[in-house]
Amino acid sequence: MSEVYLGRGARKRMLTLGKMLGEGAAGKVYALDGMAGSAAKLYHDPTEAKRYEPKIEAMIAAPPDLPPAEHQGGRYPQISWPEAKLFDAKGSFIGFLMPEIDFGRSTSLVNLLQKSSRRIEKLSDYYGYRVLVARNLASVFAELHRAGHHMIDMKPANLRFYPTVSWMAVVDTDGFSIQGKAGRIAADVLSDEYIAPESWKVPAKELGEAQDLFALAVIIFQLLNNGVHPFAGSAGGSAQATDLQARILEGLYPYALRPKTGLSPSAASIHRMFRRNTRVLFDTAFQGRGPRPSAEEWRDHLDVLMGQMTPCAAKPEEHVHFGAGCGFCGHEARVAAAKARPAVKRTPPPRPAYRAPTAGGPAAVRYQGQAMAMSLRPARAMPFAAPMPSPRRRTRSSGWGGVMMLVLLLGVGLVTQDYWRPMLPGFDGVVQAADTAIPPLDVPVVSTTPDAEVASFAEPRDYLVLPTGGALTVALRNGPGNRFPAIQRLNLHDSVVGRGTRAGADGKNWIWVTRSSDGAAGFLAEDALLQRAQPGSLAAVAPKLGCNEGGACEEAPTLPNKGTIEARYGELFGQAQGYDRAYLADGQRLWETQRARCETDSDPTPCRKALDLRRMADLEGWRRAEAAGGSDGDAVRPTAGSISKLR
Repeated sequence: MSEVYLGRGARKRMLTLGKMLGEGAAGKVYALDGMAGSAAKLYHDPTEAKRYEPKIEAMIAAPPDLPPAEHQGGRYPQISWPEAKLFDAKGSFIGFLMPEIDFGRSTSLVNLLQKSSRRIEKLSDYYGYRVLVARNLASVFAELHRAGHHMIDMKPANLRFYPTVSWMAVVDTDGFSIQGKAGRIAADVLSDEYIAPESWKVPAKELGEAQDLFALAVIIFQLLNNGVHPFAGSAGGSAQATDLQARILEGLYPYALRPKTGLSPSAASIHRMFRRNTRVLFDTAFQGRGPRPSAEEWRDHLDVLMGQMTPCAAKPEEHVHFGAGCGFCGHEARVAAAKARPAVKRTPPPRPAYRAPTAGGPAAVRYQGQAMAMSLRPARAMPFAAPMPSPRRRTRSSGWGGVMMLVLLLGVGLVTQDYWRPMLPGFDGVVQAADTAIPPLDVPVVSTTPDAEVASFAEPRDYLVLPTGGALTVALRNGPGNRFPAIQRLNLHDSVVGRGTRAGADGKNWIWVTRSSDGAAGFLAEDALLQRAQPGSLAAVAPKLGCNEGGACEEAPTLPNKGTIEARYGELFGQAQGYDRAYLADGQRLWETQRARCETDSDPTPCRKALDLRRMADLEGWRRAEAAGGSDGDAVRPTAGSISKLR
C-alpha cells in the first residue's frame, strides 16, 4: 500500500507506514512513522475492506470505556479498538487507526498458566499475581459487555497482558461481535476447548454474552487452578472422552461440589482449597444451573478473594491459600507419593504349549481359539523391580510475596492435552507433568545490620518496591550507592521494611531495608520505594482527621465515617483520569460491600469503624502517591490504587 490517508477530501492527512508489526487472515498491521503509540490495520483486498467497513464504523461509534492506562510515564493500551477509518488516495476505505499494543512489553496469557512456561518467560510464580490478572481480565470484559460487545472467540491464545503492571492488552477486536445502531454485527470464529455446550454447532454469528461468560469462567478457573482446564480429568470406564471439547459437551466436570459419579479431578488440581462461594460460581458457570456469573460478578468476587489470601503455616514464604487449607501442600504430597510408588513391570503371559493336531478337527480348532484368547489376556502383574523412593527435592521460589500478601507480581501459559493427559489415572508420566524438579535457589547470606552508618527512623517504615524506568527488579546493595556491589535483586512490588537512611555520594537518599518475605537486607534508593501506611492506621489519616501524630484524636466525630470517606473519594475521583478512576471505583465498591456485611454482626459499629479507618487510610495513601508524582501527575497512581485495594 503506497498511500494511506486519515480522513477524506480537503482535510485528509497522509500517513507514513513504518515496519509491519503482524499479519492475520484479514489484514496486516503497521507501525506509523511520527505517530508513536498508534498503528494501522490495512485489509488485504477491497472485498475484505468492504465487508468490515460497517463493523469498524459501529466500533468507532460505541467504544468501551477502556482508555490506555498510564504508569511511570508509560502508556499501556488495554484494547486495540478502532479510533478512525483509513482510506486510499481515491477515498476508498482500506483499514483503521488503533492504539498499538507493544508485543515486546506484553505477552500471551497462554504463558501464565503453567509453571514451566512461567519459568521460561521469566514471569512471576507468585499465585496471588495470577489471581490479580484474573481480576483484571474480568474487569476488561465487564466494560466490554457493558458497551454491548462480545469477544466470542475468547481463549488464552487470543489474549495478552503486560507482565510489569498486570493489565490486559486485548487485540484483534475487529473479529468481535459488535452492537451497532442498526443491530448486531456478528463474530465469525470460535475455538474448541472454550465453546459452551449450548454453543456447539451454533454458528458464531448467533452467539452472544453467554458464550463469553463460559470461556471467561474457563480461563479464570485455569488461572486459579494450576493451569488445569475445568473439564480435564478422568471420566472412568473404557469409553471415556479424551478430547476437551467432547468432555465439555458430555458435562464431564470433575471439580464440582457434587460431581457426577466416576469422575476424578486432575492430580495437579488445587480446587479443594477454593472457598465454597468460589466453587459455587464455577459450578454455576459449568453445570447449566441458572445464568452464568457475569464478568462484573467475577471481578467483584476476585477483589474479595485477594483480600482473603493467607500464608501457608507450613511454607509461609512459598504457599498461599484462601483460609480453607493449602492446596499447594496437598499437591506436593500427591506428587511425592507418586514418586515414591514402586515401579511395576508386567511379565508377558506364558506361551501355550504346542499340542499336535488330532483327528478331531473341530476340537483342534476350538483349542487353538481358546489358546489365542488366553494369550490376549494380561497375566497377573508381578513386580519386576521395586526401587527405594528417590528423595524429594526441596524447591524455593523467588516470586512468592509471602507474608505481606501483595498480589501484584508478574506472569503467563496454556493447558493442552499434553498437560492434562498425563494426569489421568494410570499414566506413567504424572511425575514429569508435576514439574517439581526445580533447582533450588541459592540465596546469599547477608548481614542484618548496615555496614555504613545510617540515621535510624523513630519507627520502622513499610515500603513497596517500585523500580524506576519501568524495570521489573532493582539491585539491593550493601552500601548507599550504585558503586557498591549488589547483594541480590528485589522484585517489583516486594514488601520491605525501612530502618534508616543515609545519603549516597550520588546525592540520593538510600534506605536501609529488610525484605519481609526472606529477611534479605541492604540499601535501596529512596526513589525506588513507595511508603505504605499501615492498614487501618490512624497515623495515615491523622493530618486530615484532626488527630495528632501519635494517633490520638480530639473527638470521636473526627474519626472517618461514611460521609467523609465518600467526600474524599469524590474529590480524588474528580481529579483522576482513565484507569485511575477504575481502580478508585473498584476500591470504593469493595468498601461498600464489606461495610454492608457489617450489618450481619450483633454489633456492627466496631466492624464499620475498622473498615472506615482502613478505607480512609487507603484514600490518603492514594493522595500521597499522587502528590509524589509531581508535575507528571501519573507517576505512581495506578500502582497506588492497586495497593489500596489489596490491603
